[in-house]
Amino acid sequence: MKLGFLGDLHWGEEIMFLRCLPMVLLLIVFTGCVTRKYTIDSFPQGAMVYKDGKPIGVTPMDEHFIYYGKYNFKLVKDGYETLDVEQKIPSPWYEYPPLDFVAESLFPFEVHDIHRFSYALQPAKAVRQDEILEKAAELREKGKAVVPFAPVPEKTKGLLPLVGAK
Repeated sequence: MKLGFLGDLHWGEEIMFLRCLPMVLLLIVFTGCVTRKYTIDSFPQGAMVYKDGKPIGVTPMDEHFIYYGKYNFKLVKDGYETLDVEQKIPSPWYEYPPLDFVAESLFPFEVHDIHRFSYALQPAKAVRQDEILEKAAELREKGKAVVPFAPVPEKTKGLLPLVGAK
């Protein structure tokens, strides 16, 4: 007997499908998920944060990430020394195969993996003007001692020209 509810399925197949449907829907609704995030704070707050040379926000700030590993952060704030940091974000135990599949797909709850980093910025050192002028004079003298490169002749007699040279 065809019921027509699900196309060409027969009565027994349709009943089996309808029995399995709630379980399938529950698996879809309650599949696992891992949320990865790091937060960066600084003392004092308000430092601009760069990740791999690109600005990402002002402290305190947070950002989601996908991959574990090393990240290069730079914190910049007026009146303070710029801080360059190579920060490692280690993988938790449940992110190694084959456990990662269970945590990402089958575990029925959401897992939050949050890493918090806090950095203390050092006040900028005041540089005296006479030190700057002294250093400039020293560099100027070193520059005078450098011999310029000899000019390269345009054509060399008796040699074949280089490939691509005009």
